[in-house]
Amino acid sequence: MGRLGGLVNSDPLFLSPKCHQKSVISTFLEYFFWFFLESILLWLYTYIMPYDGGERMTIKQRIMDYLRTHPEGIDDDSLANVLGLKQRQQANSRCRELEKAGVVERRHVRGKIHNFWQGNPQTPLQQDSLCDERIVQSYSISEPWYWEGNVQAQVVNHLVSQKYLIRSVADTRSRQQGKDIVAERDGKKLWITAKGYPKGTERTKPSTQAGHWFKQAVFDVLEYRGESAGVELGIALPDFPRYSSLANRIAWLKPIVKFDYYWVQEDGTVVCE
Repeated sequence: MGRLGGLVNSDPLFLSPKCHQKSVISTFLEYFFWFFLESILLWLYTYIMPYDGGERMTIKQRIMDYLRTHPEGIDDDSLANVLGLKQRQQANSRCRELEKAGVVERRHVRGKIHNFWQGNPQTPLQQDSLCDERIVQSYSISEPWYWEGNVQAQVVNHLVSQKYLIRSVADTRSRQQGKDIVAERDGKKLWITAKGYPKGTERTKPSTQAGHWFKQAVFDVLEYRGESAGVELGIALPDFPRYSSLANRIAWLKPIVKFDYYWVQEDGTVVCE
């Protein structure tokens, strides 16, 4: 915690000059946050990072990978056994989903339903190759440029210009749960969490609220890294001095968790660093 001591003592994120008691409590909460952050990093180093450097695949992805390399097909029972699934139904339900997607054919062979891959064994799932036009994140002129939805839209446009395929974009207005932006390029996935800049309230200054949002973004990438050691990660933020200052103060974290910042300028320019 030595290198975090300066952060705890100097960051005014939670401090309130109105009440000394509240100041002490806030300082304790700030200390606890950074202690918890380092504990998570230790957990990542111990249990996640050593795993082959690869991404943990879902059952559906494992099924697709298997079928791509086994054109002779396989029934649900054998597939569940080969992949080490706990229940046959896990294989059955995923294969039926893939059949609906048009990439797996299910037909009877000697009295049992077998699953056959219908795509090119060397190419990824065709339905995943969505055209960028099908996932549109529009810029709202009724909101300020630093609103989260506009930050998200500018980053999506930037990624498209960099030849990324946009897999999904969360609906900011409805506060849709999940990753804000999921993209892919050359078979490499990219997950981005996006935050805007707060307007503030009568009781809370924008800079204080921005600190809370920044911390949430940090927790997002930590959670994402826990899900996958191989995926690329990013934090998208409007380029405000408050965010830049916070990013500089945890610069040591960036090479450990391995993520990039996507700084959105008022003119729409996006700088990745």
